[in-house]
Amino acid sequence: MNGLEFFMTDSEQRFVTSYLVSGDASKLAAATEMLHYVSALSRQGITPNSKRSKSFYGNTNSMMGSIREVIREGNEARRMEQEGGAGTNSAGVLAEMFVPLAKEKRRNREQMNLELKKQFEYMSKFPLPLRMPKYAELTAHKRGFSLTFRDDTWDGTVLDAFCKISVTKSLLGHVSVKKQHGQSRGIRSIVDVGSSKPNGRGQIDTSRPRVIVASISAEGGQQGIMIGDVVSHINGSQFYGSARGLLEKI
Repeated sequence: MNGLEFFMTDSEQRFVTSYLVSGDASKLAAATEMLHYVSALSRQGITPNSKRSKSFYGNTNSMMGSIREVIREGNEARRMEQEGGAGTNSAGVLAEMFVPLAKEKRRNREQMNLELKKQFEYMSKFPLPLRMPKYAELTAHKRGFSLTFRDDTWDGTVLDAFCKISVTKSLLGHVSVKKQHGQSRGIRSIVDVGSSKPNGRGQIDTSRPRVIVASISAEGGQQGIMIGDVVSHINGSQFYGSARGLLEKI
């Protein structure tokens, strides 16, 4: 979870992990939305509160209550970021309040760096796909949207998950899509599991249409969106359709 586990309870970590590895697109979307808000909490150095820490894993109602608490805390953290920490307290009071918080944030950062170092070797052996599930909140303006989209086709292979997709536009307006597959030893070991023969592509399904991100703005880039990302959900609902249909929904 790239260090976010330090800002989650054990039950939340197990719950999110179960959703991330479920293979269900809707559960993946729910997990990435929760991690989006946990990320906002981490920037404030906020650790799980007592209410969330008492959540019991396995109790769906309790777990969903914990998730709602994460979202509430995340919204509050983002509000604090936007306000820039402005206040009317004296400098001495502010120092007294934030020095312990700064120390806690520093300890969390050191723990995260240590964990990331341990994960480096593991990730080289078992690399993650280039396009991981992610959640972003973008604003639609009258002058246009911060992303553009393009119709594409998934070839039904595992190898596609490790494919870098680039979209370019010529001076004459011609748009081209280029796909470059990764070739590391770790990627090959993963793909071969789903291949009927060595050096295959890991065919697991038939080809099907999809919509990818063709260009991004600063707003999208700041939230981690990349060219080549596949659109799976919009406003919480699973999306099936074309790039034109997606723009009409927006």
